[in-house]
Amino acid sequence: MIISSRHAGGLRLGLLALFFALLPTVCGAAPSSPLVKFRGEYFRLRNVDPTGDDPVHLRSWESLSSRIRELVARNGGGDELSALRVLGAETQLRLYRSTRNRSYLSTALAMIKPTIGDSSLSPGEANLIAGDISLYSGSYDAASSYYESAARSQGGFSSIARQRIQGLHNGTFKRFMPSHDREIPRLISRQDERVRASSGPIVVLDPGHGGGDSGAVSPFGGEEKEITLDVARRVKALLERRYQLKVQLTRDDDKFVPLARRTAFANRKGGAVFISLHVNASENHDASGLEAYYLDNTNDEASRKLAERENGIPAGEQVDDLSFMLSDLIQSGKLEDSIHLTREVEGSIRSKVLKSHRELRSLGVKKAPFFVLVGAHMPCSLIEMFFVDNAIEGRKLRDDSFRSALAAGVADGIYKFIIRK
Repeated sequence: MIISSRHAGGLRLGLLALFFALLPTVCGAAPSSPLVKFRGEYFRLRNVDPTGDDPVHLRSWESLSSRIRELVARNGGGDELSALRVLGAETQLRLYRSTRNRSYLSTALAMIKPTIGDSSLSPGEANLIAGDISLYSGSYDAASSYYESAARSQGGFSSIARQRIQGLHNGTFKRFMPSHDREIPRLISRQDERVRASSGPIVVLDPGHGGGDSGAVSPFGGEEKEITLDVARRVKALLERRYQLKVQLTRDDDKFVPLARRTAFANRKGGAVFISLHVNASENHDASGLEAYYLDNTNDEASRKLAERENGIPAGEQVDDLSFMLSDLIQSGKLEDSIHLTREVEGSIRSKVLKSHRELRSLGVKKAPFFVLVGAHMPCSLIEMFFVDNAIEGRKLRDDSFRSALAAGVADGIYKFIIRK
């Protein structure tokens, strides 16, 4: 976690649109634009129907889609027309995932194509969405072409496009697509397949922060970057020795690794799970408890503030509401697994730690828009291992036996998830 003023600016999340969408138009305030209103409705639906396949909410998704299309058709979006097309295309993709009606894919592509090359959008946006639509349509050459264009854009979406290309070529997408959409070709050699099959599942552990980014600093001694690396090494040793699992660390020393590069590393290694380890802190130093998160947009203020602090994006990297929309191609296939993984790890830490430290507590499993989890092609979680600035928890985090108990909880939770898959 980052609490220093130099990092406090962090990430301006696209959920700000939701905040404005919910503001009452009173006291002479100007009414919200159609784009802001539709985005607010999109995120409200997104939070109650994260995978876009709940029939209870299908009518709401259809209503939103119909109103966006109607506004676009009469060119009523003005300066926001391209952004409305982007939102409309994403909504069409959700309807396709829910119904498997391919007409939604045709409509989505028709909505997004006029925006390709539009300078009002971030470079690469439209090509990336068109690639996702083509992927679902089974047009893999077209998908690859769109992704290549997005990757060359040098915009904020180029790194996501490169991950899409990797997923397309190594077959990662295949296991996340619905059964009747799984005709994505595997462009990987038979020998590589045999090696991957024989090596077993790979666990990727991400010790938060590092290098010049210390993260949260304890008044009782210790920095977040050191604690997370130490616990990650202990988890790695347990998983390898006790469960014979292969483990990769995003960093194994005190160095800075950009957030996007961490999930790219996990994707490149073909990880079965991705766990990002952190310790928490609060402004008044009196908050306490274990927290476990999976990736999702949320309207919970505390979770959003935490995500803003953790999402200290280095210069040149961007993420916004569209990035979270685009990550749904993978996230919609693994969201349930991510929730399951997060619950297993949180439950195992409770079992290993809280029973012998009854003064501690868990704040449970939550959702938040952490950038470090965006784009991961596998179930993923972020664990905040208590509050380093809390008088009780900060001192415990210095203790060797307490760190070992934390590591045992994380390791056991990961193993329980893997064997139940």
